[in-house]
Amino acid sequence: MSPPATYKAPLRELRFVLNDLLGIDEEMKALRLPEPLVREDIDALMEDMAAFAEEVLAPLNQSADREGCTWRDGEVATPGGFKAAYDMFRGKGWAGLGAAIEHGGRAWPTVLTHLVTELIGSANHSWLMYHSISRGGYECIRANGTPAQQAAYVPHLASGAWTSSMCITEREAGTDVGLLRTVAVPQPDGSYRLTGLKRMVTAAEHDLADNIVHLVLARIEDAPEGARGLSLFIVPRHLPGAAERNGVRCEGLEDKMGIRGTPTCWLRLDGARGELLNTAGNGLVAMFVMMNIARLATGMQGVNQAEAAYQLARDHARTRLQGRGFGGARVPEPRPAADPLIVHADVRRMLLVQKAWTEGSRALAYWLALQVDRSKLHPEPSVRREADELVSLLTPVLKAFATDNGYASTTLAQQVMGGWGYLDDSGVHQYLRDVRVGQIYEGANGIQGQDLLGRKILGDGGARLRRFLDVVHQVLEKNEAHPVLQPWVAQTRTLCVRLDALARQLIARAPSHPNQVGASGHSCLRIVGVLALAWQWIGMASIAQRRIDVQQSDAFDVAKVATARFYFAHLFPEVEQHLLVAAQDDDAVMALDADFF
Repeated sequence: MSPPATYKAPLRELRFVLNDLLGIDEEMKALRLPEPLVREDIDALMEDMAAFAEEVLAPLNQSADREGCTWRDGEVATPGGFKAAYDMFRGKGWAGLGAAIEHGGRAWPTVLTHLVTELIGSANHSWLMYHSISRGGYECIRANGTPAQQAAYVPHLASGAWTSSMCITEREAGTDVGLLRTVAVPQPDGSYRLTGLKRMVTAAEHDLADNIVHLVLARIEDAPEGARGLSLFIVPRHLPGAAERNGVRCEGLEDKMGIRGTPTCWLRLDGARGELLNTAGNGLVAMFVMMNIARLATGMQGVNQAEAAYQLARDHARTRLQGRGFGGARVPEPRPAADPLIVHADVRRMLLVQKAWTEGSRALAYWLALQVDRSKLHPEPSVRREADELVSLLTPVLKAFATDNGYASTTLAQQVMGGWGYLDDSGVHQYLRDVRVGQIYEGANGIQGQDLLGRKILGDGGARLRRFLDVVHQVLEKNEAHPVLQPWVAQTRTLCVRLDALARQLIARAPSHPNQVGASGHSCLRIVGVLALAWQWIGMASIAQRRIDVQQSDAFDVAKVATARFYFAHLFPEVEQHLLVAAQDDDAVMALDADFF
């Protein structure tokens, strides 16, 4: 049998990334924060949140998956224990951890609010979704709302008393939102009446909060067709100060593969009263405040599910006895009848793939979150501008690369566990189902590849990409003389040169090959992702190796360097295939007639 599904917060890993890799103390001093943050504050939060994740949320994960949410007469009941956990979360003030102080929050920067996404998401992905969506709703209204709208909604979202939802998808309108049919009719008092049916709306109805503020993408009556005719509206379940319900009703729940503890709703708008957010026809711009936050959080969801699955697979491999290892297994005497799985080379390979992807993606996720903070809170305009360019370039990379690898890693975790991993009660079965949605929602991963290549690389002639390559080179130059790191530095430097050449080639070709972005986008994203993690692994390995050099290390540092070695030997070579594929023109993809598929 496999060990029971449990979760242990990787606090040593998190401290390494925040303190050693990012230098969080100095970074916090450099930002214009309303209140100073010191390491003791961060440690206290991390430990308290880890205990909440391990002791409160993790025990609810499998039961919530089995129980799911229950719909009845337009109302939704969440799984047992969710409401009590939500009240506890609110009571600790964590719902407003990143919200402004004037709204009742604590104004912690994004790099630290990411701890919520990782720790709580690893323990219970479904439960996290209620808070994660609301965080985006808060920021969207804060960025786009009038003073009156902010006063009416933002403090309630910051406290967690109210939650929010993002209502975009319809039966005929998914990625192509310009096809949606929900209509908003102007009223004499300046409000709107919205009519339509939204599908796949996360947490649009539940029993955790007093009110739900729906942000609805719709077309004002007689507005132009397509995306340019869309506007964004605030449509609360209950209008502020009103006891009666607004004209919005959950008509049912989607029957879905994973995150079953989160309701994914059919939401009927039947003359629901709403307020225009931002200006008419500017709906996509307003919505993307929420979408960009969601994409960064989704990338971290790939990390947190991979981490939880890896822990299960690692513990299984340590305790499950199967066969004899080749070449003499390192098992203490007296040897049991069989060796633990972890002595077998192929099992170690699968675990190392998970470890390398997860730890590398975690480092990238927190670094990118720090760039979000620098783009908003650093006093120097040039630093803010550079950070904003890096966030723009790498957000689609993190979203797609971390979720693709998160799913692949979770699949490997199941493979390590063999037949036990195929059983529902193993735990890994659920992680595999829960992580899968990250590749689909908040912009499918194929769209992220096209965004990276089409908008971010071709769109500015490769300027943002070259800026990122400059950042990578700074780390390479600091480490090129170290004998352990030098081969990895050389590999990474060569890839930088080849990527730059590829980008120039595609920039020149794209005007005459309209499908080049679609044909090459996926491979370009994989190349940039592998490069980004190589850069992070060199940074992490340099810290660990230098402690080893001066005999101030422990097993953690030894493992870091060994995992970096595995990354460059086994995972980095992926780029060879993608460099070849991305350089091909679009003819091989487009030549086959649609009727022949």
